[in-house]
Amino acid sequence: MKYFKSNTFEIIVAILTLFSIVGLSFYFYDLKDSNSTINSPYVEFYNNPGIVIISFASLISMSIFIICFGILSVVKFRGNKVILTVYILSALIIGFLQWYELYYGSTFYYGEVRDKQGLMFPVLSFLMATLVIWKFNYSVEYKRNLAIKLILTVLVFISLRCLWILVYESWKLWQS
Repeated sequence: MKYFKSNTFEIIVAILTLFSIVGLSFYFYDLKDSNSTINSPYVEFYNNPGIVIISFASLISMSIFIICFGILSVVKFRGNKVILTVYILSALIIGFLQWYELYYGSTFYYGEVRDKQGLMFPVLSFLMATLVIWKFNYSVEYKRNLAIKLILTVLVFISLRCLWILVYESWKLWQS
């Protein structure tokens, strides 16, 4: 990890993160406006203190990620290891928080509406893990480095998919 160089994948992840920030902003706006959640079937879920804290932590992590992405895109700061480290840590935190929200949201009862909530495999979590894998160099030889990155990406995907399948019943994700 010598310096930052954004690629198409990172730009796509940044755009998806921006969309997530916009979505979380609407969520917090709706929380502030009690009239907008009165008719929502998910009012208990949205107002649960744990979900609010997880969502706030996600918003902060995603904002830090985008800020670091923007700073690292400036040529002058591409070699800044502190900003790059914060960027990578925020990506890991975003990935973890999506799984934690799945777990936490599955541990309490909030009405008979889970079948309509649409919780699925956390794609952004996988993309963040993939981003972290591709930020490091594992070998000085290009082909070997590429092979290692591809193998690690496939292993992470398979691991996360297996974890998803493993917790599918115990977390009652089939209701999601």
